[in-house]
Order: sequence, then structure tokens, then C-alpha cells
Amino acid sequence: MTKHNNIYKHGRKSYQYDWFYHSKAWKKLREIALDRDNHLCQMCLREDIVTDANIVHHIIYVDEDFNKALDLDNLMSVCYSCHNKIHANDNDKSNLKKIRVLKI
Repeated sequence: MTKHNNIYKHGRKSYQYDWFYHSKAWKKLREIALDRDNHLCQMCLREDIVTDANIVHHIIYVDEDFNKALDLDNLMSVCYSCHNKIHANDNDKSNLKKIRVLKI
């Protein structure tokens, strides 16, 4: 197995945090976040586009601040396309905190 395969899996650190994404606490909070956001992509909504969300994204990544891993305010529901866009710009995280859509 190469070093790349040992360290990364689907763009996130592997082995170190995989247990978290399989935990009951994460699965429950993920569903709460999706329900809060009506299962709609929050990034698409900013553009007045309605798209089903199938991913719950950590605004501040788990490997940056594990204390925010189960913080509902640190989560946003997104579609696959927007999630890929977020991670394509991983070097510029300054705007991520600004993209959360507030529900009224």
C-alpha cells in the first residue's frame, strides 16, 4: 500500500477519523442537520437553486478542531457538486464560514 493510500481516503485523513464518521453520535447529528436544512443544499439555496442535500459538511474540519465535530452550528447540508467545490478550494477556507444559510 502506498503512503497516499495510508494517509488519505476520499480526500480526508483516513484511519485517524474514520471511526468518527461511523459513530452513532455522528449518524444521529447528521440526520438532525439534514432535517434542520430540510434536506436542501445550503450553497445552492444561496443562488436560489433548490437541490437535495446528501452530504453534511463540517465548516471547520474535524481534523482542525475536533471539539467542533459534533457542533450543529458547524455543519451544513450540501449536495455532492457543492461538496466537491468546497474541497476543490481547500486551500482557501476563508469564505466557508460565510456560506451558511440562515433559516427563518
